Order: sequence, then structure tokens, then C-alpha cells
Amino acid sequence: LACSRFANDLEGHDEFYFDIDSALKYVDFFSKFLKHSKGKFAGQSFELLPWQEFVVANIYGWKSKETNLRRYRTAYIQVGRKNGKSTMLSGLSLAMLDFDNEQGSEVYFCATKRDQARICFDEAARMVKSSPSLSKRIGVHRANMHVKKTNSKAEPLSSDKNSLDGLNAHLAVVDEYHAHPTSHVYNVLKSSMGSRSQPLMMTITTAGFNVDGPCYHLARTCKEVLDGQKTDDSLFSMIYELDEDD
Repeated sequence: LACSRFANDLEGHDEFYFDIDSALKYVDFFSKFLKHSKGKFAGQSFELLPWQEFVVANIYGWKSKETNLRRYRTAYIQVGRKNGKSTMLSGLSLAMLDFDNEQGSEVYFCATKRDQARICFDEAARMVKSSPSLSKRIGVHRANMHVKKTNSKAEPLSSDKNSLDGLNAHLAVVDEYHAHPTSHVYNVLKSSMGSRSQPLMMTITTAGFNVDGPCYHLARTCKEVLDGQKTDDSLFSMIYELDEDD
């Protein structure tokens, strides 16, 4: 359904257009500047898998005809374990930190526990250290990455309320949203983006079982948009799961 939506919009959309140069700029960012840091691919350039490339191209390719700003402000990705979701998120965070021409960019990784939030942060930090280009621009500390030239930063956060005050997020990543008991963290992060011109609220998760949780309700909304039951041109979603009754 996500692919069908993309194809249909390519044929002509009243409000948005697909900027192929912008899409390729961000797709190429991964292979040009990032390297894998673990496992059998350690040290090799980060070549996006087809599903990852589709996600990146959609998020950074679609723009408003009126403003030329990006179309999608919210993204929901649901995919099974061991498909490279955390690695892709780490690369996206570095693109939003130091490749997006955003002064004072603030990038946050958030999960129910700080250790979970650090998974993507730590992977991004390792990518910086293994990249000659990025390591010259991005400083890395234990719980902070920063770009002095643009006064930008990236940090891991837990769902503790005290750590969510005074944020001005350009990118907020909510990892494993199915484990969140409420939408408090999600709502606080999204509301912190009010002064940004093209922020991104990024939720990525494996499937969960809590039908009363906020992740289930967000996924249901995404499906309704993909099914054509609702309209939300600012929401991108890519959901990998079995079809009902399959």
C-alpha cells in the first residue's frame, strides 16, 4: 500500500512533487559518509537495502509545491527484528544533525529506558568515529554528539519526564514504540518541534501485542491513511506484517 501510494502520487499530486535530486542526496549520504561498525560488514560503506532506500527517498524526496519544504513531518516504520532498522535510524540521525542545513539542530533518541535509547545513539557515534569526513565536524562524548559550526547536538533520552523539558527537536526518534505504555513521550517530542520549518517525528518499532497502547493506535491510523479511509499528507508509513486473514 505504501508503494502504491508513492506510485499514485508520482503520477501527479496537487500539492506535492517528488524531488529526485534531494532523495538521491540523502540516499547517497549513507554510502559516501557512513560505514558499518559491527559484524561481518564492519568497515564497509553503508549501502542501503531496497526497503531502507525507499523509506529515505520518500522522507527526503517529497516536497511542497508552495514552500519547497519537505512534505512528511511524521514517519511510522514497523518492521521485524534484524532488518537493520537501528542502523538506518543512526544514519538518518546524522543526516539530520549535520547534513540538513539546520542551524541549532537538535536530534533526540527516546525509548522507555535510556539503555534502549542509547542503541541508535551509540551506533551513530561509532559511524562518526569511523568516518574521516564526519569525525572532523562532529564531536562525540558519552551521551552527546555536537557540531560546533551550527551549534547542533544529538542526545539519547529516557521517558523520564524531567529529561524532556526545554526541547526544540529537529528530529525525534522514538524506538520500539510498542513498549511505551502511554503517548506522553511522543506528544512532548512532537510538540517541541513547533519552531522548526521541516522537522521529522520518526517512530520505528517491531510489532507489539498491546492493543490499548499508543503504538497500536498510531499504526491503525497509518493503515487507515494507506487504505484511503483517512487523509494525512504529512504522514509517511511503511508497515511490514502479514495481511489480515493471510
